Amino acid sequence: MNGGRTTLSFLDLALMLLSAFAYTHFVNISDAETKKKLAGEQALAASTVGNYEYGVEDFFGGSNAMLTDFARQEIKEILTVQQKQKLIIYVPPASGNSNGQRLRQWEKIAARSAAIADAFEKAGQDGYMIALKMPDRLVSKVDENKDIRLTFMIAEAVDPKE
Repeated sequence: MNGGRTTLSFLDLALMLLSAFAYTHFVNISDAETKKKLAGEQALAASTVGNYEYGVEDFFGGSNAMLTDFARQEIKEILTVQQKQKLIIYVPPASGNSNGQRLRQWEKIAARSAAIADAFEKAGQDGYMIALKMPDRLVSKVDENKDIRLTFMIAEAVDPKE
């Protein structure tokens, strides 16, 4: 009777290990999108040569898309350091409150991103090396990190299809 319990215990252990391996295998199969996202973030970090973050209020006043004098000066100074590199511009989603505001959330993001890109191009950045990172949806959840991010990357490390 003791021998039967030991054999049963080893069988139980083998079944638990088998189920753990099966679970791990199915998690890896079903989560390919997360793998791609993590691989992309790792490649992005490896090719990043400059990262700048600014508060939205530093670059824009109120709910408009007009750059402040500080922003224009900062863009000129950044280009003295970061030259001939791919630039990715990210403007965070603003609150979706449309009471009296002229622009909706996605319009505001697009207008502000375009204003930054235009200022960089006027300051000497090659327009073909500027990419705007836009939200996936027309109305996005307001980002906890409310900073404008300017990311400079090695031009060869970026996929030309972007």
